[in-house]
Amino acid sequence: MKGFDHFALFAPFYDRVFEFMEPTRLRELLRLPADGWLLDAGGGTGRVADALCGQAGNIVVVDMSAAMLRETRQKACLEAARSHVERLPFPDAVFDRILVVDAFHHFCDQEEAAADLMRVLKAGGRLVIEEPNIELWPVKLVALAERLALMRSRFFSPADMRQMFERLGGRAAVELDDGITAWIVVDK
Repeated sequence: MKGFDHFALFAPFYDRVFEFMEPTRLRELLRLPADGWLLDAGGGTGRVADALCGQAGNIVVVDMSAAMLRETRQKACLEAARSHVERLPFPDAVFDRILVVDAFHHFCDQEEAAADLMRVLKAGGRLVIEEPNIELWPVKLVALAERLALMRSRFFSPADMRQMFERLGGRAAVELDDGITAWIVVDK
């Protein structure tokens, strides 16, 4: 099933089924509004980035699913690029802010993705990752379901993610919410 786009099946109705949370916390963690460029890596339909319109100079959504990006292109304030996050098609140090919402576990190689995210993040920039906390049993069940669906998902603990970005020179912190979400906040 290599190359199968699981998300193409959901793209036309993804935004209606998976509504994005109220973006106040994400705006706080990203320190928005901010001038400059914001990257939504693994941003799919752009549902999260769309909630941040007007909070950054330009917003770019990167995803591998052509079907998801078709939905992104229908949103007025977003630009879209099809790419693996491990090989972003941008010059070094171009983004002031980067976000990854519920997508890090879907990247093909998380270590390479982390390195490329840090490469395109400007000095003084901030990266915020929202990811389900694999240390909790409901997330373990989701991880199992994704594996059974041949999605090749690979979840990391919040502490492992923090260490991954620290090895790459970032100053990283973890915040856990009351539910299943872990926020990894990385400053460069």
